[in-house]
Amino acid sequence: MVILGTGREDNGSKGFTLVEILTVIVIISILLTIAPSMFTAYRQRTNLREAAGALAEDIKLAKQRAVAENVPYTITFDVNNNSYRIQGGTYDVTKKLGDFGKGIRILSQNYSGGNSGTITFQTRGTCSAGTIKLQNSINSELDIITTLMGKVTIVKIA
Repeated sequence: MVILGTGREDNGSKGFTLVEILTVIVIISILLTIAPSMFTAYRQRTNLREAAGALAEDIKLAKQRAVAENVPYTITFDVNNNSYRIQGGTYDVTKKLGDFGKGIRILSQNYSGGNSGTITFQTRGTCSAGTIKLQNSINSELDIITTLMGKVTIVKIA
């Protein structure tokens, strides 16, 4: 039987040609070569966003506790140990940024007031304004900006 328009005879065999199989193998090989590095970069960026989000939430929590408990709260950043400490009243917790993934670190911090490495929340909710910059191992950076009124914003650095 002749298949119309192809010029080939249908001999009843079905399947793929060697060229088709080799083409699929080449495409899969290319994808398997690229995928791990893309996934690693994606995971590192995600870890950085998670760390920045957790730190921003801790800053908001310190503000809320200062107002609710009528006690000043401080967050002190330790660049050398890649950690920060939240203190106020009976609350005293130290957190490490390395818990969010290898390579996440505090690049810099700058806060107004007496100590440039400390955010101080007053009982009325105001605080020392400033910025903390986080970086991961692929040099992606995020800034966490705190205003005088305690508003926290995360900004991606291009």
